[in-house]
Amino acid sequence: MKILITGSSGLIGSLLVKELCGRHEIVGYDRSEPDDLPDGVVFYRGDMLDRTALHQALDGAEVVVHLAGVPYDIPPLHEVFSTNVQGTYNALELAAESGVARFLFASSIMAYGFGQNVDPQYFPVDEAHPLGANRPYGLSKIVGEQLCRSFSERTGMRTYCFRLTTAVAPGQRYDLYPSRERTMEVGIYQYFDIRDFAALVELAIVDERVQHEAFLVSAVDSGHQRPTAEVIAEYYPNAELRYAALSSNTPFVDIGKARRLLGFAPRYTWRNQEGC
Repeated sequence: MKILITGSSGLIGSLLVKELCGRHEIVGYDRSEPDDLPDGVVFYRGDMLDRTALHQALDGAEVVVHLAGVPYDIPPLHEVFSTNVQGTYNALELAAESGVARFLFASSIMAYGFGQNVDPQYFPVDEAHPLGANRPYGLSKIVGEQLCRSFSERTGMRTYCFRLTTAVAPGQRYDLYPSRERTMEVGIYQYFDIRDFAALVELAIVDERVQHEAFLVSAVDSGHQRPTAEVIAEYYPNAELRYAALSSNTPFVDIGKARRLLGFAPRYTWRNQEGC
């Protein structure tokens, strides 16, 4: 299968290329070429606002994994929103014109607005939780998801919006120390291993059930050293608890939807880098 990965030189993109290149025909697209491009991978240089370069990279692609964009709220903030939204629109429109069957969009847990004066209303957070982002990055992800739905309904292209938590590379630890300030929280202390995301991509590109859906992406445990109940009690005392069971490492988000619809089964945890 021919897969175009935008943002292929970033942390997630570069590892995704390496994980998938042995089984698929991979095309990378980014503003800068990676230092260690695997054999057989074709690379196009360009940004998401360069429609000519992007259209060339899309030639023959069956799947797009759209990772490219301005990461987080990096000033100037108006460019975060405009670049991410227009870039996603360009990718969707040109993908539809090129006959791409599946579009996998890297959304973010920041669409909920956590860490931006917005607290979770309940735990575990799921896809039904209100999206309350009030900063450009999170807002751009909300609009990106809406664009995916629009193109799916209009063109029939299958669209998968993955609300990513914090990406962890193989061998990387994600322990957040007890002294970490609440104001510095990232994704409510939740993470995923990029190898598990690669496996999820493999599931999505052969899926025949989903037309358009959003999915939270996470490991099976929390990213905090302290017990989950303690973290919630200290930082989110007003949140409703909806856990069927709550252990010390229970995650703060629910990935049940990805399990049910796509068969997602995360293997890796920062507590045991060899897998669960």
